[in-house]
Amino acid sequence: MHILLIGDLERREFREAGRTAAAWGDVVEAPDIASAQAALANAERGFDWIVLATSYPGQYTEEQIDGLRRLAPLSRVVALLGSWCEGEIRSGRPAPGVIRVYWHQWEQRVGWEAARWSRGARSTWTLPITAGEEERVLALAGDFLVPRSGRIAVCSEEFACGEWLCAACRKAGYVARWFRPADPPREAGFTAGIFDAGDQGERYDALGRFAAALRPAPVAALMGFPRVEDRQRALAAGAASLLSKPLWMEDLLWEINRLAAGPASHSRSTR
Repeated sequence: MHILLIGDLERREFREAGRTAAAWGDVVEAPDIASAQAALANAERGFDWIVLATSYPGQYTEEQIDGLRRLAPLSRVVALLGSWCEGEIRSGRPAPGVIRVYWHQWEQRVGWEAARWSRGARSTWTLPITAGEEERVLALAGDFLVPRSGRIAVCSEEFACGEWLCAACRKAGYVARWFRPADPPREAGFTAGIFDAGDQGERYDALGRFAAALRPAPVAALMGFPRVEDRQRALAAGAASLLSKPLWMEDLLWEINRLAAGPASHSRSTR
C-alpha cells in the first residue's frame, strides 16, 4: 500500500498514526496541503489512501480536498480526527465523501481495513463514497466470525454491557465470562480480557486489578471518547490497548483476535 499522511504528526493525538500506517505500507508525510500537492504531482505511483490529520474542524477546506482529488482521483481520502473534532457532525459541516476516523479508533480501524485491502478482500474503504450503512455491513458480512478458540474474561460494572461484550466474543468462537470490577477472576487460563471502564471514579485502579488478575493474558480497555491522557493512564495501569466507545464490533473483534494471537502481535500497543 502507498499512503500519504498530511498534517502535524507531532501532535500527541497523531504520533502513533505514522507508525501504524507504516506497518501496512509505504508512508509519505507532508506537513501541509502545498507539500501534499507536490508529493502527489511527483509520485511515481498513485497513493491508495490520502490521510488528513485534522486537529480542528474546518482545518482543510472542501476546495483543498477537491484539489487533492483532482491530482489523485483514485485515492481514498480519510480524515484522521483529533479530539477537537468530536462535535463536528452535530455543529459543523464535515467534508463530503471523506471517511472519518478518530485518533482513538485509528489503530484498530486501519488494522482491519488495511488487512482486507492488502489481501484483495472487499474493504469498506473501497466502497463508493455514496455507500451507506447497509453496503458497509454487507461488505463485512461474516469476515470477523471465522471460528476462533480461547477464553475471554469480560469485566464491566453493568451486566447489559458485559453481556453484549460476551455475546460478541462468543459469536467469534471464544468462550466468554463476565466479571464485576469488585470481583476479578481468580483462576488462570484466560486468553485475553476486555475491561469496560464505564464511568467509575476509580476505573484505573479497577483496571489495574483486573489486568493483574489476568496476567500474562493481555487486556483491552474500553472508554468513551478517551483523551490522550486516558490512553496513557490505561496503558500504565496494565492495559495492552485502548478502544473507544461508541464501539464498532469490527474494531472489538479485530483487537481481541490480535491480542489472542500472542505477544508478538500486541507488543506494539504498549510502546
